[in-house]
This record gives sequence, structure tokens and C-alpha cells, in this order.
Amino acid sequence: MATLHYAAGGGLDDQGNFTPAAAGFNLADVSYVDQVNALPDGVQGLVWLDQYQGVTQDFIDQVTPFLNNPKVFGFYLVDEPDPTGQWGPQASAADLKAESDWIHAHDPNLKTFTVLMNMGSSDDPSYMNSYNQANTHIDYFGLDWYPVWSDRPNVDLSTIDKYVAAAEQAGIPLDSIVPVYQAFGGGGWQTETGSSVAVPTAEQEQAMINHWADLVPNPAFDYAYAWGSQNGDTALEDLPELQQVFLAHNTSTATPVVSAPPATDPTTPVSDPTDGSTTPVSDGSTGTDGSTTGSSGSTGDSTGSTPPTTGSNGGTTTASGSDGTTAPSTGGTTDPTTGTTDPTTGGTTGSGHHGGWSSASTGGDTGGHHGSFDFSQWISDATSSWTGGHGSWRGASTAASATSDAATTDQTATADTGSFVGQLADFVSHHHDHHAWHS
Repeated sequence: MATLHYAAGGGLDDQGNFTPAAAGFNLADVSYVDQVNALPDGVQGLVWLDQYQGVTQDFIDQVTPFLNNPKVFGFYLVDEPDPTGQWGPQASAADLKAESDWIHAHDPNLKTFTVLMNMGSSDDPSYMNSYNQANTHIDYFGLDWYPVWSDRPNVDLSTIDKYVAAAEQAGIPLDSIVPVYQAFGGGGWQTETGSSVAVPTAEQEQAMINHWADLVPNPAFDYAYAWGSQNGDTALEDLPELQQVFLAHNTSTATPVVSAPPATDPTTPVSDPTDGSTTPVSDGSTGTDGSTTGSSGSTGDSTGSTPPTTGSNGGTTTASGSDGTTAPSTGGTTDPTTGTTDPTTGGTTGSGHHGGWSSASTGGDTGGHHGSFDFSQWISDATSSWTGGHGSWRGASTAASATSDAATTDQTATADTGSFVGQLADFVSHHHDHHAWHS
């Protein structure tokens, strides 16, 4: 069992109040030294950098203040880096290796981390020819597959096996894999099938945690995406039943079992083909068929189950119109959760998520850590475009901070040169935007 538990996106203010601690989380999503120093005892910081250009002076200036601080666990170098440059700014393995080596040389106690971009599709993931420990010297790699969709109420847990197998095939050892749990749904995230990413039930969440534990039993830490909302989705901070599941998981040494509802209740089974068992999922108030339907509309980008850009993406795309993200620009971005200004990252905030789903609920350019691919444009025979990435979560939920025009991506539109069905598998997994709080 992991002893460190990370929840991305919010939950921390400049007084050091770390609200995810109430659900047992003890690895905080931080960007500033004063946030690290204010963390309560027993909580460490994973510093968000969004650095992928090697050991530049900007990189050194950003990293140096955090060195030799016992409250710093390590650095989240970048979310879903793109080795091709097709879905976002190109990040070479050599540049990421230079960054990781520099950090290890200047403070050997610190760890480096990234979430991988799925270079395949949501149902056939691949991390080949991208990044691994050998070519980057990065310590840990997150895999962010979000399997609960509104049109997939019977969650096939064996899909998680595919992501772990794909990572191992790409040269990532099991003890370097970080499980990423889906803990959000609804909002503007749309999947590759045009459905919504759905909020998992408590039973579905527990089933996913248990299955991950079977596959990756002793990760260095695990990762809940996400504590805070972006792009209008419902996230863990507003899901008390899921908070209880994580509290039990995060504070125990054995995975607890959530009791199933009585057989007479309407249920949605969560199938696990690996052992033939099914875990009934009560429908609660989500619908007569037991399924949870995400609201229409999709960073930080990754959010129901959407294809990667959130790299690690669970596979969602943003519906209507805009690209849903903005690339981080230089200049200061005010963090509405802390009142501080981040001098290292971009001039706008947005509603992106892990990798780049598309966002139907937000118009214009609203970024996230991972780029997004607007499949709604593709379906309508218009052009498709890459947008933004993990960088714009903070403040994305407030109208005042959801600015758009200042930091648009420099990616050019890519014409649709083939049928949607024929090319979807090649692109759909490349775009959630899981870390949009930070840009």
C-alpha cells in the first residue's frame, strides 16, 4: 500500500489549510514555497513545475527555492508531455532527463514525476516511443485512465490492466508506476464516444482502488484526480461519499471493502473479467438504471473517462466549439485560491484538465495541463485542433479568472484527412488536460 496520497487541484490556501487532509491525503499539490512551508505536519508537497525545455535559467530559478526543504517530496515536471509535438509543445526525453538529473544532483532526496500521454486509444493504450526511466531518469510515472463514462455503466476494470501492461512494455518498471484514480465527472468533459465522463459511485471507486492494488500493490504514492473542480465538473471536494472511500483507503494498511447494496436494490454491476466477479453499484439518485450521467459539456483535462491528451488521459474530448484550453504564457497568473501570483506560469487561467478533453461548457481558450482535441469539430467535418494542457486549473471555476485570449496555443489547425471512425483511434487518447489549475 502507498503511504503517500496525492490529490490534484486546490485544497490549499496561503494560511496552510489543507482541506484534502480530511480525506486522508498527505501529498499536496503546491506551486509556491510559502505553500510548502505552511503545510501541516505529516503533509509533504509535490511541486508543480510545467517545465519540459531542459535546464534553462527559468527552470533553475523555479526549482532552486524548493531544494533541501524536508516538506518537499519532489517535482511534477510536466503533465502528459508530448514526444511528437503533434498534440502540444514537443518535449524531448533528453530535456526531461536533463531536468531530472539536475534535481537529483542538487538534492538527492527529491523525486521527479510525470503523467504519461497515452499515444494509443482509450481502449488500446500505448506508451511506446515516448518516455521511460532509461531515457528520462524520471522516478515515477502516472497512468491516468478514467473508465467511468455515462455510456459505459458496466465498468470493465480489466481495461486498467491494459494501461499497466502498456507502461511495462514501454520500459517502465512496476515500482515506478503511480495509479491515478478517477474522482470526478460531468461538466464540460466529453468522451470519444460523445458521452460524458461520469462521477463514480462509492462502490465503483472502491472497485477501481482494489483493482489497482492488485496490479500495482506498493506504489510510491497514488493520485486522485481531482480534489478541485475545473470546467464545471463535479470533483472530490464536493463528493462526500467518495471522500469516505478515500479516507478509508488513505488511512489504512489494507484495502477496505465497501459493502454492496441489497440485491433488491437497482444496481449497475461493475464487471471484473479477470476474476469473473461483479460488484453491484447502487444507482442512488443518479438514475433508474444505476448509471451516473455526467452533465454535458470536459484537463488539468482529463475528467470522466476520456482519452489521453491528461498523456495519462482517461480519454475525453471537449464538446462544442472551442478548443477548451490555452497554452500557458509568460507573465503572472493570480492564483485565486491563495491570492498569490505565480511568476513562472502563464498569463491566463482556464478550465483544462489532464490532457485535453474538449470543453463544451467554456468557450474560447481555456487551458489545462494537457492539450485537448475537439472531436465535435471533426465529426462535423470541420477542422480539428489541439488546445492547451495541464496548466490552467486554478481559478477556472470562477468567471473572473477564466480569461481566454491572452494565451492561445500556437498549434495550427489540422485538417481532417480521413473518416472520423478510421482515425479516431490514432488521436482520441491524446488529449485531456489534467492540471489546468496551475497555468
